[in-house]
Amino acid sequence: MTINLYGLITGLVIMQIGIFGVFKAYKYYRSLKEPRKILAKILLISFILFTLGSIGVIIDSISQKHLWEIGAISFTASYLYLATSLLRYLYITMEERKETKRTVEKRSKLPISGAYIIRKPLSPERIEFFFRYSSGLLVISRTQKPLWVKKYGLEPDKFLWISRMEGKDKADPLKLHVIQDEILKFIRRRKGGCVIYFEGIEYLMLYNEFTSVAKFFFSLKDYAISGDSLLILYLPPKILETSQEATILKEFKVREEKELVREISQKLLANMLEGEDKNASNKSKEK
Repeated sequence: MTINLYGLITGLVIMQIGIFGVFKAYKYYRSLKEPRKILAKILLISFILFTLGSIGVIIDSISQKHLWEIGAISFTASYLYLATSLLRYLYITMEERKETKRTVEKRSKLPISGAYIIRKPLSPERIEFFFRYSSGLLVISRTQKPLWVKKYGLEPDKFLWISRMEGKDKADPLKLHVIQDEILKFIRRRKGGCVIYFEGIEYLMLYNEFTSVAKFFFSLKDYAISGDSLLILYLPPKILETSQEATILKEFKVREEKELVREISQKLLANMLEGEDKNASNKSKEK
């Protein structure tokens, strides 16, 4: 049996590079948060494919089995995955530039606006994400503020407790117009780019007809969009009747929290890359 010494050495060197890259990328993936975590994930997958290719080179060099196809496929897949991911973010960046050209208003930190429904409560990690990448986080909940803060480990910029009790930072379910005014004031005070997280629609339904509740949320959606903000409504399954839920879903988009965060992260990352590109261009002009 002949050994391809040159191929073996090359394969071992490439494998060491790949393993090193896998460990570094995995470290970044565990420590970073969105949107930078997406880059670390792309790099991790690319290095794993790169390492698999090096194993194919080593086996092909020391055995009679010709497995160069494994190396070729793995190296090509590693390159294509990395390249297509970068192309996708470049496409998002170009779309963001087109949107910027269509408006003269200053864009908020939050890259998307609209009204979304989630079926499960937001996790503490996602609450932190929305707190970090918005101009303000407003939470309206049936849970009392101390318990909510203890659960999520974070105090929002403003909190409204849905309760019939009177007092500061309390939202009477019978006074939907007052809750609406508080939300509108918050968006205006923060100059848009806010996240409004609403949990407790079932409590509103105890005190109001569905028509009033639906109109209330439809108005909130309009305020959120006009204020470049994001309205997230936690709507558990089977809380509403089928026809009532269908009415709400005509105006709200259903998303899992991971999907929503991924969409925001991709656009944030595109904005970051565009910002770095602008800074580099400005520096070159100064020189």
